[in-house]
Amino acid sequence: MTLGTIAALLIPDLITGKENKWEKIYNPSRTKIFAAGKVWFKEFVGGFTAYLKHSPEGEDTRLIDIKKGEAEIIDLDGEKYGAYCDQDNKLHLVSAKCTHLGCIVKWNRDEKTWDCPCHGSRFTHEGKVLNGPANVHLQYHQEGQQHPVSH
Repeated sequence: MTLGTIAALLIPDLITGKENKWEKIYNPSRTKIFAAGKVWFKEFVGGFTAYLKHSPEGEDTRLIDIKKGEAEIIDLDGEKYGAYCDQDNKLHLVSAKCTHLGCIVKWNRDEKTWDCPCHGSRFTHEGKVLNGPANVHLQYHQEGQQHPVSH
């Protein structure tokens, strides 16, 4: 909403050639990529690596090994799933692939959410979007559905 308001103040002046006090602040070429130094580079490499990484996590994890209040990434038939066991000992399975760009989500123990390390999307333990950029829920496998674990 804020950026939309700023755009409404800035764009008409840009079209008509008028000077606008906001132009320098919001000019896309204002940022020098390496001005942030090592911090920027470290964040970029970390996010890019997480995006490209095909996580070996979950290959040795069994559903029965997941304790109450814990979650793991598991591998079933070559697909990654997020498995969370709630306090009632109910298992919740979601697709571990973020719906934004396909990175593998990680479990956030403090918030009890699935978080994408690439761009910051966050999902509930049932895969519902809490924060974007993802705007599509993770696929949730609940009791009574065809579970990826039932063969």
